[in-house]
Amino acid sequence: MTITFLLPGNGPSGGVRCTVIAANGLMDRGHKVRLLVHKAKTLSISTLRNQWLKIRYPGRNDWLPLFKGRVDTFRDLSKCSFESGEIVIAAGLWSCREIRKLTNSSIKKVHYLHGEIPWDVNLMKEAWGENVPKIAVASYLKQRVRDICGQDVLAVIPNGTDAAEYYPTVSENERNGFGTIFENAPHKDPDTILCVLRKLRAAFPTIPQRVFGSSRRPKGIPHKTYIRLPSVEQARAIYSRSLVWILASRSEGFPGPVLEAMACGCAVVATDCGGPRDIIKDGENGFLVEVGNVDEIVAKAKLLLENDKLRCLIVERAKETVKTFNWEASISKLESALQKVAASHL
Repeated sequence: MTITFLLPGNGPSGGVRCTVIAANGLMDRGHKVRLLVHKAKTLSISTLRNQWLKIRYPGRNDWLPLFKGRVDTFRDLSKCSFESGEIVIAAGLWSCREIRKLTNSSIKKVHYLHGEIPWDVNLMKEAWGENVPKIAVASYLKQRVRDICGQDVLAVIPNGTDAAEYYPTVSENERNGFGTIFENAPHKDPDTILCVLRKLRAAFPTIPQRVFGSSRRPKGIPHKTYIRLPSVEQARAIYSRSLVWILASRSEGFPGPVLEAMACGCAVVATDCGGPRDIIKDGENGFLVEVGNVDEIVAKAKLLLENDKLRCLIVERAKETVKTFNWEASISKLESALQKVAASHL
């Protein structure tokens, strides 16, 4: 198959990383794969910011250079060339909207759904409304697609995690405290996580808090607590030194940090915000809590910090869960779904 993944740009986001991993996996199986990445018309403020971040945070991960194949850039997608029968995969909401510009009937379009923006249904209708095959990274998106645009999802293909990247790096007696991710974006619910951190700091004033993210550190998080744009090695160390990991998002597609934390030996408390329910069985291998419920998040984190027996049991079950989410299986499912697209008139 000849396959192009359409991306809105470069950056350290999980969506770019997962797309690069999937593209490399398909290339390794003998398919002709390229990335097609939007390029700004001018050296915008965003571009200058990215250049500054690379200098300021040399450990940050840019995923595009890890792609083994060809990377093309574009300003006007309608002027790009494609082979007859080429599969063009729009990764994410922006790309799903952009791909509408392609009117070439000889190509096969696919929407690769990484998540949603539940508070902007009109945007999602515009992005998902074109009647093309859809692949989703989480099962809850099947119903969302039906509700919003009346279509079915061709396949649900969760992302994987790499056991060579995420694993415990310290002994159990070196673990303490808890960790979380802070992102200043509405779907990551920054207000809730700041409130959770404040309440846990009051309840456990002597135990460490560890936080990382791509956003600028807010005033509510001490400087020594926060690492911005960590490398994989830094993130692995943060997970490994934490007893409990918290994800407090309002909406998640497939939450990679949940699996990463589990693989590194954390007990996870996550909001029931979509993707986590594909990973966590509440009370068995982690806890699912109501979105935005600060008191419930804090209560579950306290329970795990204070009950070593329960926490260890959950951690062991979580490690077994992680084994079921691997990239080899994910890429096999993706390849199978794309073969159906290639062989059909979808």
